[in-house]
Amino acid sequence: MRGGTHLVALLALATALSGCASTGNGKLPTLTPVRAAQEIIPGKSTRADIEAAFGKAAITSYADGHEVWLYQLGVPKLVDSLPYVNLVLNSADNKKELSILFNRAGIVKKYQLMEEPL
Repeated sequence: MRGGTHLVALLALATALSGCASTGNGKLPTLTPVRAAQEIIPGKSTRADIEAAFGKAAITSYADGHEVWLYQLGVPKLVDSLPYVNLVLNSADNKKELSILFNRAGIVKKYQLMEEPL
């Protein structure tokens, strides 16, 4: 019976995580490549500009001072590190993802907008 309880808990967690999650202020679902090019200007846009445009991101900082900001629509990358749950779900199921690389000065170096075709 105990194993059955764990399975039910695991399935409940997987179901809860399977809904679309999103980082940022909600602009990502409607963001197009044209609009991204207007709002994100490499060599000019700052961290403050990007946060004002898209909201809070998942941030990875590197020892050399660079940062990558990640906005996702879909399954959070956290799922990839959860044992058993990652067998059912993974962040490769994301529908849309915007990643932005900042240099040490906090200026956009480059960005990438990826979208899974429907």
